[in-house]
Amino acid sequence: MLPDHMTNAELDRLAAGRPAVPPRRPRLVPIAWSKIHTLPKRAPLIRGVLDRGALSVVYGGSNTGKTFFALDLTARVALDWEWRSRPVRAGAVVYIAAEGGLGIEERLTAFRCHHDVEAEGVPLYVIPEPIDLCKSDADTKLLLGRIRELPSEPKIELIVVDTLSRAMSGGNENSPDDMGRFVRHVDELRIATGAHVLVVHHAGKDDTRGARGHSLLKAAVDTEIEVTKSEVSGQASATVVKQRDHATGDAFGFRLEPVEIGQDEDGEPVTSCVVVETEATSAKATRLAKLPAGAAVALKALKTALEEAGERPEASIHIPLSITTVVKSDLWRTYAYKSGISNGNTDRARQQAFARAVDTLAARNLIGVWEPYVWLTNGEANR
Repeated sequence: MLPDHMTNAELDRLAAGRPAVPPRRPRLVPIAWSKIHTLPKRAPLIRGVLDRGALSVVYGGSNTGKTFFALDLTARVALDWEWRSRPVRAGAVVYIAAEGGLGIEERLTAFRCHHDVEAEGVPLYVIPEPIDLCKSDADTKLLLGRIRELPSEPKIELIVVDTLSRAMSGGNENSPDDMGRFVRHVDELRIATGAHVLVVHHAGKDDTRGARGHSLLKAAVDTEIEVTKSEVSGQASATVVKQRDHATGDAFGFRLEPVEIGQDEDGEPVTSCVVVETEATSAKATRLAKLPAGAAVALKALKTALEEAGERPEASIHIPLSITTVVKSDLWRTYAYKSGISNGNTDRARQQAFARAVDTLAARNLIGVWEPYVWLTNGEANR
């Protein structure tokens, strides 16, 4: 006789010859102190960092490498590899690429090529589309149904939501009501599957104040990891800034190494990046190594100019063969002025600020210049 609490999905699993999901323990049952040892013991997903069935947030500013960091961790759980010399609880992973979309294919291809592994049989499942974990219960129920359709072995150990903002479906991150609904839905995912849920999130405008949005999220998570990157060296660091049941302060250094994964329709190389372990640097030390404000604005403006109006360089002994995109200095200056490189309103103030920025970036070997062209150095171009 079948239990009357079985869901349709569980009945479907039985019909397909697969075991049903075990029923949950009764809720809100008082347990005597003398019997408290009978509760399930806390178990690690990654020893000393993430626990099974818990909730974590990995956050950082734009282009700090937080998604690459999360994806590297994700792949190692699915592959049953150690992570930073720490034991990992192997299991299946569901990665919701709500922000990166189809770009995750390139990143996983880069990981596969760099580490020389085959994807066949690896229990890593990608959902490359946005999801609503805020305004409605529908997507949470649909996702749980999709997860129950996956093979029962290995067990789902990790669900990644990348990013929180794209999973809010227009909700207000600063609203306690909307953030509360988001937390409730990820809690449903954790409880129903027993998996750890890792949320990739953005830092606020003031990155010294932590992750963006209402403080309810910080209160709810078991582990919080901040990802920062030095604008000078390009080295990144993931620092554990909150732990409910473990020590805080662990820092994991890394850099992004470009990997060529194929060619586009014009025969140009297609590249992505992989995480390469480096010596750890704390988030505070990374911030102290930041560029002066004007140089940071100019560097960001150059990246934008190269993306929007870059051109192939002329053959020259002054431009490295590895540099495939340059812009003219005058165009870069225009982008920098529009980006607000100076607080002054005069042309002279803007000219002086831009000149100082060029000198700083060139001195730190972040750009190459051969008039009338300018480009990002190889390392900076791939960050």
